[in-house]
Amino acid sequence: MNVSQKRRRMLLSSVGLLTAGVMAGGWRVYQSEAERAKPAFLGCAKTTDGNYAVTAVNTSGGVCFQTPLPGRGHGIAISNNKQLAYVFARRPGDFIQTIDLKTGGVRNITHPPSEKFYYGHGDVLGNQLFVVEGDIASSEGSIGVYHTNRDGSLTRMREISGFGVGPHEMKVINGNTMAVAVGGIRTEGRKKLNLDSMQPSLVMIDIESGLVTERYTLEDPKLSIRHLATGPEGVVFIAQQYQGDAENILPLLAIKQQGRDISPLKASREEWTRFQQYIGSVACTESQIIATSPRGNCFGIWDLASGVLIEMGSLVDASGAAAAKDHFALSAGSGRVVIQDYKKSTIFQSSNVIWDNHWIML
Repeated sequence: MNVSQKRRRMLLSSVGLLTAGVMAGGWRVYQSEAERAKPAFLGCAKTTDGNYAVTAVNTSGGVCFQTPLPGRGHGIAISNNKQLAYVFARRPGDFIQTIDLKTGGVRNITHPPSEKFYYGHGDVLGNQLFVVEGDIASSEGSIGVYHTNRDGSLTRMREISGFGVGPHEMKVINGNTMAVAVGGIRTEGRKKLNLDSMQPSLVMIDIESGLVTERYTLEDPKLSIRHLATGPEGVVFIAQQYQGDAENILPLLAIKQQGRDISPLKASREEWTRFQQYIGSVACTESQIIATSPRGNCFGIWDLASGVLIEMGSLVDASGAAAAKDHFALSAGSGRVVIQDYKKSTIFQSSNVIWDNHWIML
């Protein structure tokens, strides 16, 4: 059992049961019936009986639905018509579960080809779902391209490959280009096999041809590029998890702007130390970049224009980061939630949901 799993187990025993109404510390007391029924956030979570589920809550934190998963979930993508959610199993994953966003009902479960596994992330463009996959024997990455059917089922049409070992998250930049965070780590199950020779990179891929059009690397090859967020004008934010010596304190976030090379975001050595060499999730508004660290029990907020860290906050088992144009929300395995509204007022609240690594705004 790894450190994150132990932490979540301890937190789970102390938080108690999920509520079906307004959560402890409620986010807003008065709501219409329509508001209570409408999900605002969706994320994977652990239940009090030790199983896994995908959970939707409204703007007050009330649970709209909680749908069991076959195993531990990770990332989530939303269909083009915003009626379905595709929930990806955690690496090495063996399912994508399609959820009806209105009812929480299971519409379909898809499994990877026999020689592959899912890395836990994907993204949607029109009626295509792009899924990050890996070869079981070699960890060579591929992007499975699936047609999304009306009934929630997925039809695998083709794959994009040849871009590197150990990819994790990918994002559609526009109708022509996707960005892929290539972590560079070969694995057997979750065991890391090649830390002395890993080659992480950020790659840009032409969607139609499947060809790599750009590739970027960081200063230290043990900075495993894992998570991505997209911002205005095709900007990509890159989150790392460092696989080197504990004494090495390096920037864990970087920005890739069109026509420029990658450049690290700015924070002091002491501030980077708090992140414990590990960024869990990253998101951005029109003016800020937000990142969480479950290992460091903290989150940071950077100014987009300057790239400078402007705020840090403590958050036990800080997990998901989701953002819109003018506000963001963070989740945690401790049940805590952080919401910054459009006026830049930051509010800490408690909930009874043991949130996992990622969540999204609906």
